[in-house]
Amino acid sequence: MNVYSIFKANQKKDVNQPYKQYADKLSKRHPRFKSLIDLIGPLPYTVPVWPSINDAVLYATVGQMLSASATMSIIKKLLEEFHSSTKVIAWAVKSFKKPGPAKGLSQRKRRTLAEWSGHLETAGKTHRKWADMSLDEYRQDITKVWGLGPWAADMIAIFHLGRMDVWPAQDTGIQRACEIVLKSRDTVKVKKRVSGCETVAALYLWEVLNRNIDSEFNGGSHG
Repeated sequence: MNVYSIFKANQKKDVNQPYKQYADKLSKRHPRFKSLIDLIGPLPYTVPVWPSINDAVLYATVGQMLSASATMSIIKKLLEEFHSSTKVIAWAVKSFKKPGPAKGLSQRKRRTLAEWSGHLETAGKTHRKWADMSLDEYRQDITKVWGLGPWAADMIAIFHLGRMDVWPAQDTGIQRACEIVLKSRDTVKVKKRVSGCETVAALYLWEVLNRNIDSEFNGGSHG
């Protein structure tokens, strides 16, 4: 698969432009995608949403199996206490062997952060190559870190690396949004429709849930 990156496409520092290019392609793929994109308009994102790799790993680790609101609540409290994701990770290194939850994080999630810290010590700055790897190579490399699974890998790829080729098929929000917009939870089938535009398709589908506009897609033909 070709490597797509918003940073490579974004030669003029116009963040919306690479999104627009992919959105225009999506609009031609399916009438419901066109309706969705017309309804949402330009995506309100500036990548990276998570500026540092430690930010990305913290958000992706905390967010696994949690709602967005619960994730943000926990992270807000952690950052208020420790002031940075790097210091949260340092705390996790010291605390992960203690059984049970601590400061809203399970022992498993604290261990994941500790394992990430160990990865940085041994692998150095190899993560800087992730945006340029094939998607399969990237996923294989990041998931070598204990506790970072496919979902976390995809979130980091989208919101930190700015990759444009990521289809987070395991995300329950994507499954729900596909059902609302395209009347199908079969994310493998939908992936064929969005090939080459995977990340932007995911971002638009998430906006259906973020904006609570599922009623806009009730009834009508979906092809």
